[in-house]
Amino acid sequence: MIEYLKICRPDHWLKNIFIVFGHVVAITLVLNFDLSSTLVLKAFLSLIPACLIASANYVLNEILDAPFDAMHPTKKLRGIPAGKAKVPILWWIKAGLIVSGFALAWLLGFNWAYITALALLLISGVVYNVRPLRLKDRAFMDVIAESFNNPIRLWLGYYALVEPHNVPPASIVLAWWFFGALLMTGKRYAEFRFINDAELSGRYRRSFQTYTEKSLVLAMITYANLFCFCTGIAMATYPKLNNLVFVFPFIVAAVLFYFNHAMKTETARLEPEQLLQNPWIIACTVFTSGLTLWLLMTPTNYAKAAHLLGPLKL
Repeated sequence: MIEYLKICRPDHWLKNIFIVFGHVVAITLVLNFDLSSTLVLKAFLSLIPACLIASANYVLNEILDAPFDAMHPTKKLRGIPAGKAKVPILWWIKAGLIVSGFALAWLLGFNWAYITALALLLISGVVYNVRPLRLKDRAFMDVIAESFNNPIRLWLGYYALVEPHNVPPASIVLAWWFFGALLMTGKRYAEFRFINDAELSGRYRRSFQTYTEKSLVLAMITYANLFCFCTGIAMATYPKLNNLVFVFPFIVAAVLFYFNHAMKTETARLEPEQLLQNPWIIACTVFTSGLTLWLLMTPTNYAKAAHLLGPLKL
């Protein structure tokens, strides 16, 4: 039973913390920080269906990747390639997770936009893993497809708190997508160096037949620039985000630290998931997130001016 639980990867549910970013966007741009205990509870509950659907995708991934995992230095020890889990049982577990996820979303009263985002999360797992598309085998498309889960999680968090007629800014959605692409490319880079065998890595993941260390580094630079560009547009366009210009240097510093860590010789020996578990990366993320929240709740000069000029216009 423990092996089946491992395949559902509850330890990876932490990735759904990105849903909280959607909560923050909704609270800042739509709700004006007008929170209630009901909204806080709803925000917390919105994580549960997403975790169940994410686990359904992990099960599908493990089933379809088992032949390839058998050629990986460490993934060959997973449940299916190691003969510790039976595929028919896993299909039933996947079905149960899907039904439970959507049923819970409906019972909790989430709107159709949230449920649509939940369906997109499920579909993204199919597009990423199942032939004939199986985008995880296509160089660069694998990163774009996998990182699309970032906008999906943003929508899940956003529409858990606001009505569907409110649409999140495209600049923020794209920035979050490019940020995810940067992280996913870093994982590819670490994994590519971890295997350190061109023939074996190509058999394990077809996209590695195309990737090189240079192309992956250039891709990381591209996604980092696009993330900064879209973030800058959002900060300049929305008055409530103007203060975030002060946190931008810390964001750039965090990105540079991530690059430096990903390229270290010892990092090549790490599993991709371990790349983001570096204490300094976690510390940078926590500090930057805390500073961002404080600046969001601090009135901007634009808001103060609008407040002072308001009576004059009357």
